[in-house]
Amino acid sequence: MATVANIYDSGPISPICKIKENIAVYTRDLWEYYKVVYMEGFPRSNQSTVEMVTVSGATQLAANGTIAKIQLAPLLLDEGEFLHLRFEPLDDVDGELWEQPSQAKFATRAIQCRVNLYSHLQDPWMAASTFYLLGRARLMNLSVRNPNPVIIFLARFVFWGYRYFIEQINVGNLFPGDVANLNAGDAATVRKTIGPVTWIPAEGRG
Repeated sequence: MATVANIYDSGPISPICKIKENIAVYTRDLWEYYKVVYMEGFPRSNQSTVEMVTVSGATQLAANGTIAKIQLAPLLLDEGEFLHLRFEPLDDVDGELWEQPSQAKFATRAIQCRVNLYSHLQDPWMAASTFYLLGRARLMNLSVRNPNPVIIFLARFVFWGYRYFIEQINVGNLFPGDVANLNAGDAATVRKTIGPVTWIPAEGRG
């Protein structure tokens, strides 16, 4: 079964598969299957930078203050689109990622890890910040914390990676007897019915 090793590898972000290959995406507590029909870069740029103080409608972020989680308009997708991204702050703030409004990323039962201005010192390529967005209805949110005992006026985050155009493989119609196993990501069933896939853990497991 095909897979790639570079989903979280420490190095420059690179595509997770090739055009015309299949991917298995973990989302909504099950595995969904897609064929990649096209891909392109999503460059790190001014257009992919979000200033969270302005987005929140404020003019400043209080000392040790918080911006509650907000949907980020530059990352909104249509159906049939898929983003594979990394991110980092450009200012001295902490970011908490929510793949869904209620789905905390980088979290255990007790904590949610934050990406901060110094994360790149141990992770120069920001590989551990990797996340995925799938389709129109599954929305990414970002919350921000000011770790400083002073007011700040900028809380910028930049995003970069790849954008994919995908077609869903309707397993219910094609393989009705195997739907439960496919939803569970059973490797033998996937190999038998769909063939090689790249496994992508888009959303966490609660």
